[in-house]
Amino acid sequence: MENFFGFFPQHGKPVRRGGPAGAAGFSLIELLASLTAVALLAALLAGTLPAALAAARSATCRSNLRQLVAANHAYAADHGRFVAAAADIDGPNSIRWHGVRSGGQAFDGSRGPLAPYLGGGGGSAGVRRCPAFQPEAADFEASCGGYGYNAHGVGSEVCLPNGAGTALGMRPTALARPAQTLMFADTAYLQGSGNRARLIEYSFAEPVQFASGGTPWPTIHFRHRGRANVAWCDGHVTAEPFDRSEARFASHALGWFAPADNRAFDPF
Repeated sequence: MENFFGFFPQHGKPVRRGGPAGAAGFSLIELLASLTAVALLAALLAGTLPAALAAARSATCRSNLRQLVAANHAYAADHGRFVAAAADIDGPNSIRWHGVRSGGQAFDGSRGPLAPYLGGGGGSAGVRRCPAFQPEAADFEASCGGYGYNAHGVGSEVCLPNGAGTALGMRPTALARPAQTLMFADTAYLQGSGNRARLIEYSFAEPVQFASGGTPWPTIHFRHRGRANVAWCDGHVTAEPFDRSEARFASHALGWFAPADNRAFDPF
């Protein structure tokens, strides 16, 4: 009879090892090799996973921009003009391309003029938000989702000598170079200064120079690893590289892409 659990040898009998016959454990070298392989795999994933996630967010953003352009063309087919960027900005300022508001409340994107062409109401929320943008402070333009509209040359007629100003969007037939005219882009606005500076959502992709001659703050946001996604009036989307900006804006990835004039914003 064997001793307790067979751990103590009896006379004339071999010691029982406790495992099934023929079973073998890991040697120290094999264990170290396995741990090294796991560490290498983790290092590879740590280096490639952020890039893969950023690429996926940028791809979703480009898809959103294409849908915004398609929605605006559908709107124009029904109304004869592209949607106005801010139809009543000189009055109650309650209607923007991305939403409608009452009183001093934030804009409601589900009630925006393009919402019916983007799936309707709340169904348009995903298309109206860039997955790579997290505003640093809340603001009344919250429903634009990090996208801005070319209010200078598409969403208004301010660039026309006898146009309707901000009340109406351009007619599609008035665009001489749709493939070279910006319609929507990644945008943000730098609110405050110094340590209080915060990026907020902003619904206009400001031109290099206003029609009145003034120079706006840059609002193109190069949030995709130094590039900004831009949707052009013919529907194609490009990832434009950062070109220039003042230091205080460049530190927040705000600036301009080339060329250094209004060619990308003027419809003529």
